[in-house]
Formats: sequence, C-alpha cells, structure tokens
Amino acid sequence: MKSDVQKKKPIDDGIEANRSRIEPCEPRLALSASLAGDVLLQALDSAHLFDDSLLDDSPDPEPASNVIAQAADLRETVNLTGAGQTVAVIDSGVAWDHVALKSDIALPGFGPGYRVVGGWDFAENDSDPYDDGPAGYHGTHVAGVLAGNTNDFVGVAPEADIVSLRVFDDNGYSELEWIESALQWVHANQHSFESPITTVNLSVGAALSDANRVVAMDMLEDEFALLRQDNILVFAAAGNFFDDGDDDTGLLYPASSPFVVPVSSTDPDGSLSDFAQRESGIFATGGRQIVSSVPDHVFGWDGKVDDFAGLDGTSMATPQIAGASMLVRQAMIGEGLSPTANDILERMRDSSIEQIDPTSGLTYRTFDLATAVGNFDGETTSPSTLDHFDGSNSSDEVELDLRDGIVLRVGGVAYSLAPSANDAAIVIDVSGGDDTLTILGSTGAERLIASAGGNADGVSSLSTNAFTIELRGFENISFHGGGGPDRATLFDSPGSDTLESRPGNATLKGTGFSFEAIDVPRIYVHGIGGGSDVAFLQDSAGDDNLAVRPQFTSLKSDNAFQLAYGFERVYAYATQGGFDNAEIYDSVGDDTMSVSSGRSIITGTNYHVSASGFESTTGYASNGGDDIAKIYSEQTNSQWESAPDRLQWTGSDGAVRIARGFERTEAFEQFQAIQLSPQSQGSAPTEWWAEDSKTRAARDAEAARSVFADLGNQ
Repeated sequence: MKSDVQKKKPIDDGIEANRSRIEPCEPRLALSASLAGDVLLQALDSAHLFDDSLLDDSPDPEPASNVIAQAADLRETVNLTGAGQTVAVIDSGVAWDHVALKSDIALPGFGPGYRVVGGWDFAENDSDPYDDGPAGYHGTHVAGVLAGNTNDFVGVAPEADIVSLRVFDDNGYSELEWIESALQWVHANQHSFESPITTVNLSVGAALSDANRVVAMDMLEDEFALLRQDNILVFAAAGNFFDDGDDDTGLLYPASSPFVVPVSSTDPDGSLSDFAQRESGIFATGGRQIVSSVPDHVFGWDGKVDDFAGLDGTSMATPQIAGASMLVRQAMIGEGLSPTANDILERMRDSSIEQIDPTSGLTYRTFDLATAVGNFDGETTSPSTLDHFDGSNSSDEVELDLRDGIVLRVGGVAYSLAPSANDAAIVIDVSGGDDTLTILGSTGAERLIASAGGNADGVSSLSTNAFTIELRGFENISFHGGGGPDRATLFDSPGSDTLESRPGNATLKGTGFSFEAIDVPRIYVHGIGGGSDVAFLQDSAGDDNLAVRPQFTSLKSDNAFQLAYGFERVYAYATQGGFDNAEIYDSVGDDTMSVSSGRSIITGTNYHVSASGFESTTGYASNGGDDIAKIYSEQTNSQWESAPDRLQWTGSDGAVRIARGFERTEAFEQFQAIQLSPQSQGSAPTEWWAEDSKTRAARDAEAARSVFADLGNQ
C-alpha cells in the first residue's frame, strides 16, 4: 500500500527521510534504513502511517488478470494446489485461527498437523508468531493470498502448508537482524516439517543510501545465496514509492538482491500501478484491491476470526507470484522432473508475457500460469495393475518394495501397484488381525506417516512426489530408507508409549503397535495421543545440537534430524563423540535444574528432561514459575561468571554450563557450595551490572545513534 510518509520529514538526529528513507511496503510495515540490528525503528509514527481507507471490508472483486484468478481457473481442470510444500511468510505474523488458514482439525491451533505448521516470533523472541499487534494484519493477508482456503475464498496454493516468521513488533517496527535470523531459521528448518519449505515470501523492504546498502548486503546476501543453493525461492516486494515525483524506479532492498525474485504490481488493465517500483524484466501481477484474510481486530473484535479486506500494493502481488512458483514446482515434479530453483524460474520466465512500461521504457513480465504448467495435465498414466489391495482378517505379513516400481508381496504372491487414472491414492487395507508391514524404500524421497491413533483418523500413508499409498489396519510398520532424503513421521497411541531414537533410526512402541524407521535421515515423532510418554534420544559421532522445550525436543547432527513432540519425559545421550551442545528450557511452573559434566537435569510438574554427556549446556528459565539452577564443577578455582540473570561456568576445553533467567542460582566446586560476586573470574565489570534500567537505556540509545551515524546516512 502506498504510504503517505512525508518527504524530507526530519527524524531522529536531524537525518532527513528523503535520503535515508524508511519506506514501508504497506502501512505500518517498514525496515530501518539504518540497518543496525539493535536499533529499534523509533523514527516512524505508526498513527501517521495508518490510513483506514486502505482497508475495505467489501472491496470490488479481483481482476481476472491476477494470478489468484488464473489459479482458480486452472484448478477447474488440473489438480495443482501446492500440496507437499511449505511456504515461509516473513512478516508481521499470521493469525493462524483465521477461517481461511485453519486445518480440518476441530479446534484451531498452530504446529504440526495444522495449516500453519510452525514458526517463530523474532520480534518478541517466543514460539507464537501470531499476528496480534495493534499494527498487525499484513502477514495474515499475505498468508491468505498464498494459501488461504474456505468455501468462498481460495488462495493461489490452497493446500500448501505455512510457516509464520514474525519480524515486526506490535507497533509495526522491525530490525534487520530479525530478518537475518528468520532467513537463517528457514535454512536450518527447511526439512523440519512434513512438507519441505520451498518458498519464502518477503513483502517488506527498505530504501537505502549507497553507504548503508553495503551494510545491508553484508548482513543478508549470504543468507539469500544459501537459500538459493537450498533450491528455496525467495520473493520480495518491489516497493511502492514510484510516484513520489523523483523518478526513482529503484527497487527496495531485499527485492534488489540478485538472489531474490522481485515482484511489482499491475492495475486491472495490465499496466504497472502508478505507485509500483519497476525494473527491466521484473514479474508483475495484480496489486489493486486484492482481497484476503485479516485478523479479528482490524474491523473491531467480534470473536469471529473470519474477516477479509482488500489492499493495494506490491506486497499483495508478491505472494501471488510466490504461490505460482509452488504450482509450477508441483507440475514439474508431476512431469517426472527434479527441478532446481533456477529451473522453476526459467519455466516461469519462458511462460510470461513481456510488456513495455510507457512511463519508464522498462520491460516487465505478466505471468501466464496455464502456459507455465501446460506440460502437465494432472493425470498419471492409466495403470494396468492394482490400485487397491484388501488383506484377510487374520494377521498378514506384507512387504512393500519401492526399489523398482511398486511391488506388494503377501502370502508368497507378488502384486504390481499403480495409481488409478484419476490419480487417487493406492489403498492397502488389511483390516483385522495383528498385521505387519515392511517397506523397502527406493533411492528417491519417500515420506512415511504412521499413526497408532494419535492423529485424526489413525490411517497411515506412504507418499512420494508421484503417488500416495494409504495404509489401513497395520499395527506394525518397519520403513527401510533407500538412501534418498526420506522422512518418517510417527504418531503415538492414546496410551503410554516409548520412543527410542538415534540418527537415522527410531522405534516408537506402545500397547498393540510398533513403528520403526531405519536409515531415514529425518524422523519426527509425535506423542500427542495421550498417556505418559517417554523419549530416549542418542547423538551421532559428530557434533550435535539438542534443544528441549516443554512438549518439543530436537536433536540435530550434520546428516540427521530427530524430533520428539509432546513427550512428558525426555532422556538425551551424547556418547558417540563430537562436541555436543544442549539447550534446555523450563516449564511454566516451578523448575529445578542441575548441570554437571555427566548430566544436566531440569524437572517440574509433569516435566522431566535429562541430557547426559553433552560438553556444553545452557538452561533457560523464561516460561514462568520460581526456578532454581545449580551448576557443578569438578575443579577448584574454576572460571565463573555471575550476573543478576546469568550464572556461567567455562571449562579449559571451551565447554560451558550456563543458567539464564533463573530466580535463584547456586555454584558448586567438588560438590561444595561457593559464593560468587557479580564480578567473578572472567565476568564483566561491576559497574556494568550496577547500572539501573534508566542509565542502561540511555547508554544503549547513545550507542544506537552512533551506529546510525556511522552507516553514512545523509
């Protein structure tokens, strides 16, 4: 949305906004031109940026020329929905309980099994990236355009999963450091969900001076380049200040990055919008009065998260092109290809129509989605073999071999399986008895979802990019990966179950069932069905990182990822080698943590974590309660650092034991309590800790101004 930010309006320190401009892509959303990671955006008045006329609860329909309309037309003949992919929305958060973004699960929620499958709030540093600030709505609108789905409103890729990465605070301010952390998070978590992250939407940006553009690129370009290597496409809004009168066509950053795909806005007649930034060859689609989801507070709270609004801007065009890339990717995979990010972009460029902007003389591309997916008709070759198999009522032992086609072996008989002509799932139903399935994976990518009753319907499935097999009635499943990037997602039973997991291998057992994953690099286990569940996790021979929060545990090595979600008790072991690190968080109640060289334990009500053998351990008490931490050293005269909110021991080998945020901390050497002052060995000077909050705030503000000035703003 074009903002009415005043030209040359003086802001802090006498810097004029025309050169070091803070330019929102939409009202209330901006990046600081100062680019300092610790500088809050205090230069903008959010009330000044807000324009109620930009929100319309009864807008005109979107023009047929935009990608949302093209996707709707395409779905009438081709089943392309973005299924099997996840899109990361780096923005103001997402109202995950909106009717357009909810899953089929009865209660609204956020996390595995829901439409918004995960995320993080980098503005408030917590795990709930909800779009709830007074200045919020933008991220929810973008997410709806990308993947919204109701009876009356459908986004471009309605079956894609969503990750919400919140980088704007309640007042609509952001820091470039938060953007950087969000991009790093995408790289680290691209395979952490049931469907991989393939796409990132960044409908935000900043207009930069020559001096601070270098600083911005130094911060973010390596992350953008890394995501391109990951075959993740990043799309960014071009910007909305072209009609300021200075003939500045230049793109906002990060849209100007060579590793990012910039997107501009067109009007219903196909011409570039008067506010839209432009660059030769840029993608552009409809950005006028694009209707999508907004949080409940936008039009006044009524308790129903079902509001929609029409908005203008390159921010509204960007998620359309991003969503289109997901459909193109899905179509190319359906054609039997393994497309890279560059392959997808080449297909998109080849199927777009080049136009000339009469105002600037620059070219731009309007996208033709039907042409882009024209080589894929959404159907597979009609099978000459079975697409459904029914077992007996006794205990069947079944082998499913994917190494050369799809071969089912049961009772000494081999069957060839293939999807039906309408691309429906293959069904293997063994009904009664105590049935066992052994899956032999191919060298490609397979995904197993095995359920003992902990998810909605208890049906298991095995899928690839080419087919899905429904597995009904199996109590015992053993999945042997074939060397590809396989994934296994295991759901527990309503009873008390046990997980034993190590890199590439996991077994989940309970009363009446057993699931096993062997040589599978990414394993996700959900203990959400009920009971008191316990998880045992083992490290690799290399360096491993353990993170444990209530209901969430991950253990990551170079080549494997283990996740245990919803387990009441967790035991992690680092015994195989490497330099291993553990981060352990408290529960909402009172917790006690003890850290030593042999084992770190944190316990609370219905919460128990034990991490044995990790060289470095950090404990965090940030969730409430009256928490106490005890750190033990086997040495005397150890190196300790003590502060009001931190106690740290550092070993001679670089290992650390840290307690942060605990109400009480205690230090021990050779099991004898010792007294530490704030200024202990290796700690900061006493004067720093003694500063009151007002003095510290003044010092931080002065440091921020110095950094701002050093970046060369005019």
